[in-house]
Amino acid sequence: MHMKTIFITGGSRGIGKELVYKFGKSGHKIFFTYNHSEIEAKKIVDFFQERSNNNVACFKCDLSVEDDVKSLFKNNKDLFSTIDVLINNAGITNREAQHFLLTRSRDWWLVLNNNLNSVLNCTRNSLPIMIRNKKGRIINITSLSGIKGNPGQSAYAASKAAIVAFSKSLCKELQNTGICINCVAPGFIETDMSKDAPKSYSEARLDNSILKRMGTTEEVCNVINYLAIDAPDYLINQEIIIDGGIA
Repeated sequence: MHMKTIFITGGSRGIGKELVYKFGKSGHKIFFTYNHSEIEAKKIVDFFQERSNNNVACFKCDLSVEDDVKSLFKNNKDLFSTIDVLINNAGITNREAQHFLLTRSRDWWLVLNNNLNSVLNCTRNSLPIMIRNKKGRIINITSLSGIKGNPGQSAYAASKAAIVAFSKSLCKELQNTGICINCVAPGFIETDMSKDAPKSYSEARLDNSILKRMGTTEEVCNVINYLAIDAPDYLINQEIIIDGGIA
């Protein structure tokens, strides 16, 4: 198997953390970002260094700030000379699910701006590298909420739906460049974000699931791994749902 250089955003927690471990253990070269969870990020890097694997590195960066992302790429130009796979995973949601009319405008836009800008900024800085190398895969992590909607999560749902539309449009602009873009839309997955969900919300989600359980980060990462490493080029411009049958 050809080893790849993989850039993962939001790699210190949840699905991103699982991805770093999965790809790192397979021998790929991994760069991942974090914003607040520095202790967790360092633990991940230490895990690999203790096993004589120096191919995993982390960078603190607020991906929603364009200049910060530009600086990340500029200051690590040699390391980032090749990016085979970009996985835009970083994202936030409202700390408390609130109906739209009860949500302050600044809180609503905070979610939308963070989730959209992180994807736009990382993609904008990664694309010239991929175009120059005439290859690359971009995988954007969206959500079932962006497809079906979700009460109390209008900003989060809107941001994820926007990422899909952006991905599909960009993929068509990049035809004949060797760059493949797909999205993965997880449903109700066991992460730190889902732990904070109200009990009534969790029960309703599980009732709608064919499997009557939450998904695991490992299951989601297996899908992402396939898209990043093994999937044919003909699998392109799709949003793949993994939700236990909730949809």
